[in-house]
Amino acid sequence: MWTKLHWICYIIWSLGWRNHATLGAILDSRCYLEGGGSAESFLATEDLAVGSIIGKLRINGDPNADTGDINLSLREKNAPVEIVAGGKELALSVELDKEGVRGPSSIYVNVICIRRHSTDPSFVIPVNVRVTDVNDNAPQWIGTPYTLTLSEVTVPGTRILQGARAEDADQPGPFSTVEYQVLPGPYSEFVQFLNPLEGTLVLKKALDYEQLQNFTVKLRAQDQGTPPRHSDTLLRVVITDADDQNPKFQRESYSAELPADGRPGELRMRPEPLKAVDQDEGICAPIQYTIVQSQDAKYFRIHPHNGAISLLTPIGYADVANGATLVVKATQIDNPDRYALTTVQLTRPGSHSDLSTLAFVQKRFVMRIREDTAVGNRILALPTNKPGKHLKYTIPDPVNSQFFSVGSLGELVLAKPLDYEKMTKHEFQVQATDGMTNSTAELTLEVIDVNDWEPRFRETHYEFMVPKSSLQSRVDSFDGVLVGKVEAADGDRNDKLELSLRGQHAGLFEIDSTGNIYMRPEQLQSLNESTVHLIAIATDTGVPPRSTSVPVSVTMEGLTLARSGWNSNMLGMFGMIVGLFLMIIVALSCYIVRSKKKGKSASSGLGLGRNRVHSQAHSSVSSANLVTHEKLASNQLGNGGHNGVNVTSGGVSVLHMKHGGNITMANPMNNGLHHVASGASSSMALGGSAALLERERERERDRERQRESYAATVRSIVSRASANGQLFEEEDEIEHDSLQTDNNNRKVVTTCNAPVASGGVTTITTTTNSGSANGASNLLAATDAMGSSENNLTVYF
Repeated sequence: MWTKLHWICYIIWSLGWRNHATLGAILDSRCYLEGGGSAESFLATEDLAVGSIIGKLRINGDPNADTGDINLSLREKNAPVEIVAGGKELALSVELDKEGVRGPSSIYVNVICIRRHSTDPSFVIPVNVRVTDVNDNAPQWIGTPYTLTLSEVTVPGTRILQGARAEDADQPGPFSTVEYQVLPGPYSEFVQFLNPLEGTLVLKKALDYEQLQNFTVKLRAQDQGTPPRHSDTLLRVVITDADDQNPKFQRESYSAELPADGRPGELRMRPEPLKAVDQDEGICAPIQYTIVQSQDAKYFRIHPHNGAISLLTPIGYADVANGATLVVKATQIDNPDRYALTTVQLTRPGSHSDLSTLAFVQKRFVMRIREDTAVGNRILALPTNKPGKHLKYTIPDPVNSQFFSVGSLGELVLAKPLDYEKMTKHEFQVQATDGMTNSTAELTLEVIDVNDWEPRFRETHYEFMVPKSSLQSRVDSFDGVLVGKVEAADGDRNDKLELSLRGQHAGLFEIDSTGNIYMRPEQLQSLNESTVHLIAIATDTGVPPRSTSVPVSVTMEGLTLARSGWNSNMLGMFGMIVGLFLMIIVALSCYIVRSKKKGKSASSGLGLGRNRVHSQAHSSVSSANLVTHEKLASNQLGNGGHNGVNVTSGGVSVLHMKHGGNITMANPMNNGLHHVASGASSSMALGGSAALLERERERERDRERQRESYAATVRSIVSRASANGQLFEEEDEIEHDSLQTDNNNRKVVTTCNAPVASGGVTTITTTTNSGSANGASNLLAATDAMGSSENNLTVYF
């Protein structure tokens, strides 16, 4: 009893110790990650300060140096991170930089965890620190500072600087997307960026060298961070002078005294020597002086370079008794359209000219002026015989008074922009008055055309279709096919347009001066596209020439239809192939189904179980006769007669049955239908034709009835024989079964030998004799039936 208790206690103690050991092993999860996993991942921004905590390691166990149960350390030496002593916190030890310039862009270290008081191997835990980008870089300008040199005639809207750009070192995104702007300040109204995201500067305001020779603006590049970072640079623009100003005399008018003796010589100008300078200070073109033709100009000469006036021939007192007024013209040598006028009043010493009547020094003034002359420019001086006096000038013409005005000193000033395309010439009168007398002068100002209009097309895109008929009708002709017409016009009146085509297939087309586009069909052989894309360019004849372009698309209908027809033919051919394939599949399916049906029919007729039925001729034995023959065979077998029984019906062997249970049945033949009875004497005399016909009809009716009952009768015989156990063990034991017909139309069924259970052999012999003339008709019918194989039956049991 005590022994049993001892063993029970030992077993309980052993099981408890094992469970405790297993439980202890399972509960020791030190150095495993909380929640499973095999690696740690942290995110840190690149602006994280050195010494900051990146994150806390989710490792099971206590790393406290005194009371802990695990030790944590890093495998890598000089790692960019460190583990806080006695804790699980991961601290940053170096500076981070997503761009990888000032520090690492990512951190990958391995943490080693060791279980204290255990012989277990150490654990290696991978730790990955991903550094995220911050907006810590400002855009930096490339190739600064920028300096531009512009002409003062640069048109506002012109692109003056392209390619100015700043780069941001931050990662792709809003922190590195740069926007450009011109900072507000002095002269900032002169330029602007075409697009904030593109460093293209355009001129915003017209320049004037005479007022401003250079200026500086501040540009800023700023990213899209929050807050954004930016950097600034300077743009210095140097303005060059253009020939947009006429020369100017130092004085509005001059005066001089004629020699008292009238001798030739240089005249002394007052208040100072005559002088004119080019107002375009940057150009300072040389000046040439001339005297405008007048009645008194023939007596004087002016030096072309210094403007000194001299008397050419001696003059009498009566020649210029009242003095004279000369009009001096100062013209730029490099540009005859730029000139200035002044007057020189000549008097005799001690005489006073009659200046009481106001008069212009010229009755008619003619001048040419460019249509791009700036508003406010002085374009012509209208001197009178009363220089220096403030006179009142008016322009009676209401139209021209809108374009021009006259100052109190006789200077003609442009008040409205000129347009050569609207008005090529300005003819008007100027009236002057001093309050007592009036004077009138006629002015003719011819406007010089400037190419200030670009050609323009009527449409922004032209599309033309070339009919198939046009291509086919002229494929052998050298006459071009008219594709279409483009229409272009130029706002400058005297400019003519030149049209041209550009593009990959521009050589296949021609364009005339009216805009008609022609194509030569014989060149289409090298074209493998149905639609051709061209560029139509219109260039004017102005100085400098201007041009514009428009896209043109030409579609050849013939090529499109040909390609479509080819696709249709291929599709039709593919459909025919698919249809033929489907027909083959259907035919094969039908053939397979029919073959299976034939196989089933053959198996049902030749091998249903152990029975085999073979149809060889028309059957003419009714079900009643078959049953009768079966009964006869049974009676003879029951009487214990011979080993085999031969049952005949009309001379035909119908059934032969052996005691062993093996039955051989040949197809019964009714001599009234197909065969002449075997072994029967032909004692029937030939009757009348009517009786023969009636007999034949009766045979036909019997034949139809017997066909209907034939199948049911055979099934009945087979089922009865099977019920009696009279079947062969193997259906392949039939050795020989043949049917022969000799030349005398006698049917001979050869012996059919089959082994039986008792060791005997069943023999069926059927012989058809025809020895009598009376049986000729029956023999003929029997021979007829022998040739048929519709219902001839042989059944083996």
